[in-house]
Amino acid sequence: MRKNQHIANQARILTALVLTSILSVGSGLTLIKSATANPASFSATTTNEVYANKNQSNGLPTLVTNAVFKDVVSRNGISTRELQVINYSRKTWRNGCLDLPQPNEFCTQALVPGWLVVVSNGEQKWTYHTNNNGRSLRLASGENQTNTAKSIPIPANELPPPLDQGVVFRQISSGGFAGRTYQTVLLNDGRLIRVRIGDANDSERSVKQTSRRQLRQFQNLLKRTRKEFDNRSYPAPRGAADFITYTLTSRQGTVQYNDISQSNLPQDLQQVITAWNQLLANSQ
Repeated sequence: MRKNQHIANQARILTALVLTSILSVGSGLTLIKSATANPASFSATTTNEVYANKNQSNGLPTLVTNAVFKDVVSRNGISTRELQVINYSRKTWRNGCLDLPQPNEFCTQALVPGWLVVVSNGEQKWTYHTNNNGRSLRLASGENQTNTAKSIPIPANELPPPLDQGVVFRQISSGGFAGRTYQTVLLNDGRLIRVRIGDANDSERSVKQTSRRQLRQFQNLLKRTRKEFDNRSYPAPRGAADFITYTLTSRQGTVQYNDISQSNLPQDLQQVITAWNQLLANSQ
């Protein structure tokens, strides 16, 4: 009797072990099935994050904008809601003082990548030099909007050639530390082509694409601000060195300025420059 009972108990234990094994295998198969069913959606999410970070790195970082706004507010007692960035550009400052040393200040002699940022509340504007993340910044100038740079006519023999057919806009940049000259053209199909003038191998050519919406918006802005392209130049102050000269050409004409006088340009021209820089940053 006891022997039969012992055999029955062993049978029940064996049955329980078999059932547990079956459930474990089934669970494993379910996990494998779920894992294989979802790789596409995971990959898509990861890709979107990479593209978002890439686009953000091409434009002015939010950390820099916030740092500049905070400094303007603390100096002037105005609200951040009144402020907007009206211009910005990438810079490489020549020292740790961001090219704005105080009297008798010792500056670390090292190149510092960063930004030139111009913000305004509509009545006044402030120009800042910052490092890459905005943790280091210096106020270059705070000026009334009426303090506009003076322009002079560009001699006819120094004007660039008119735009080729199919070209909407052209920027030529020259000077700076490297002393190289680059040309960027925007075509009517939205392509942006950048080349280095004098590059025999064309090794630095890049081609990007902007959206139809951005292209249309930029074309409309060029129409509204066509009076700014009047074949005039806004020269750098006497004694200035290592500045970059930008020559912008639309269907209406040409205008020339430099990164030193940039913050004092007419408001309409600054809008064109800001829109152009945003278009470059958002193109892929």
